[in-house]
Amino acid sequence: MQRALATHERRLLEFLLTVNRSFYGAYAQRWEAQIKTCLVHEVNVPYCLAISHDEIRLPSGGYTTLARELIGIDEGVPLLIYAYAVQTQAGYVLDSFDIDRLDGEPLVAYPEPGDSLMIMEAGKRIGGADLRHVFKESDLLPRFKLPRDRLDREAG
Repeated sequence: MQRALATHERRLLEFLLTVNRSFYGAYAQRWEAQIKTCLVHEVNVPYCLAISHDEIRLPSGGYTTLARELIGIDEGVPLLIYAYAVQTQAGYVLDSFDIDRLDGEPLVAYPEPGDSLMIMEAGKRIGGADLRHVFKESDLLPRFKLPRDRLDREAG
């Protein structure tokens, strides 16, 4: 069943988009506008949300995790907080928002956006809380920048 984002979900997703804004430019602005009115539905668990959009996905279109992810802690267990964007005829749109508690158990406390979360890019901490004692850094390939679309070119 589709529903609007709850306030706590919207705040956390807005924070995730904020930390990705410098990486994605006009796309991030578009995504921020998208989540103000979007509907979501849960996929198997309450913390995996498919984001509804009216755009048609390209048959060979890309599907990518946003470059920067958030790490939190719930009862001593690391949380991975991330979103996916999918390539459509209108450019990339947000397609899902996920919070994975890495022991597979349900969340006890929903993460709050802000300084208590660690910001990761390409497997390395780039800001926020230092939670490397529960979530180790790794050597991941950096995410690619999305191709510029008309809105991005117009923005500069």
